[in-house]
Amino acid sequence: MTDRDGGAGFVTGLLFGGLLGFAAGMLLAPKSGEETRAMISERGEEWRDKAEELAAAASERIASATAESRRVASKMRGELNYDEPGDEDR
Repeated sequence: MTDRDGGAGFVTGLLFGGLLGFAAGMLLAPKSGEETRAMISERGEEWRDKAEELAAAASERIASATAESRRVASKMRGELNYDEPGDEDR
């Protein structure tokens, strides 16, 4: 694993550990099966909603970074008078 993978690996481990802790807590909690299933269902919906929010935020950031990268690349091509392949006929 490289240093660049450390953040992603940490987040993955944190989420995995959280899920295992949550599952263990639910299984060991002194509640009825019906109460436990209802709680798991509620928490599952909360986690799904949070995951959807995080995915949407990540998608926005990726789109923004992509647009910025294209803008910078276009500017650099213009400054360097870079001819793209196939531009010989123009």
